[in-house]
Order: sequence, then structure tokens, then C-alpha cells
Amino acid sequence: MAESPAPHHYDPLVDAPPKRRKKGGASAAILISVVVHGAIGYYIYKSKFEPKYKEYSDEAVKVDLVKPPPPPPPPPPPPPPPNTPPPPPPPVQPRPPVAPPPDIAPPPPLALPPVEKPVQAPPPPAPPPPPAPPHIAQITNPDWLRKPNGDDMAQYYPSRAMDLGKEGRAVIKCTVSEKGTVEQCMVVSEDPADLGFGGAALRLSKLFKMKPKTTDGQSVGGAEVVIPLSFKLAG
Repeated sequence: MAESPAPHHYDPLVDAPPKRRKKGGASAAILISVVVHGAIGYYIYKSKFEPKYKEYSDEAVKVDLVKPPPPPPPPPPPPPPPNTPPPPPPPVQPRPPVAPPPDIAPPPPLALPPVEKPVQAPPPPAPPPPPAPPHIAQITNPDWLRKPNGDDMAQYYPSRAMDLGKEGRAVIKCTVSEKGTVEQCMVVSEDPADLGFGGAALRLSKLFKMKPKTTDGQSVGGAEVVIPLSFKLAG
């Protein structure tokens, strides 16, 4: 079996110095890496951190000023309401009395001649006469369609006169309506008084009714009629 050669130890005195490797390739790679990283850093700085300024130019802009339309005139004031009284006059302030100076004597009183005959005021004018009352037609001969009978007279006979056994009479005056009924009745007279014959006659007036027209064709509406009533006790 062949023996392996013994390792050689470098002797600087005998052996020639070893050849050094050239370092040019490594330096070029480092330089290229630095250049590349510098370019990348410069690009990032330019794109991210460097401020960008906008340029503005002063350009004149033509603007046409439009004059606004004039405002509409104010509406006229409303007319005053009719029959408006005028405003009251301003109050008059009385002047305070002024005392005359003490060194000026007051004027003497005026000498007035005596009045021989006093002047009397004319009498007031006489008042005008009252207007004449309107003419009201009187029905003297009424044509009755209905009037109280004996039972009605007994029903409305005054109780006080009946207790005293007194007979009497009453006269009433009424206004006739267009339908012939009587209304607005009033007592003209009653005999004897204070026994209720006038009140009984007023209550009996609602039982009277005459024809709406007279014999000559005139309406009885508004005319007056006088109605006498006699109260008799049943014998």
C-alpha cells in the first residue's frame, strides 16, 4: 500500500512567497452595489420627500358687471276708513300767570254807564205740534163667524162676583187681524168695578172671530172693534 506524502510546511526562507489573489472583482461589485443603492435612495427622495411647487401665472379674467334691477316701488298707503273722525287737536297748555312788577300801578277800573233797561233774551221757539195719530178704521157692525155662547160666559164668569151674586158688564176694544181674530185687547169700562168683569172679558176675547172682509170687500186687518159683554147669573 502506497504511503501518503507528508504535508509540506511553508518555509519563508526556502519557499518562494505565495501568489496573492487579485481583489479587483470584489471592489467593482461593491462599487456597483453602492451606485445602485444611491440611485434607489435618490429616486425615493425625489418621489417622496422633495416638495413639488406648482407654477401659477397671472392671467387677466374679463368680468362683465351686471347692474341689478331697481327695487319695485313701495305699495301706496291704504285709504283711510270711511267716516273716520279727525284726530283731536293737541292740548293747549295754559300759560302760568305773570305777576306785574311791584313798581307799576294797576290801571284804574273802566267807568261803565248804568244800564237803563236790561236786555232780555228772546223766548225759545215753541216746540212743533205732535204728529197726528194715524187714522184707524173702526168696525161698527162686525160680522162674527164665532163668539162666546152661554156656556163660555158661565165658564169665565168672575168667581168673586158669582160668590156675591153680582151681575155686570164690560166693554173691551181690540184690533182685528187679517184672519179675523181679535188681539191687543184693552178694557174700556167695567161695571161694577173691582169684581173682575174686565179681566173675564179679556179672557173671552180669544173666542171671537169675524169674517176677514167686510161687506164692501175691504180687509178687516188692522181695524178696531168695540165689543160689549154682559154677564148674567143663571136664573
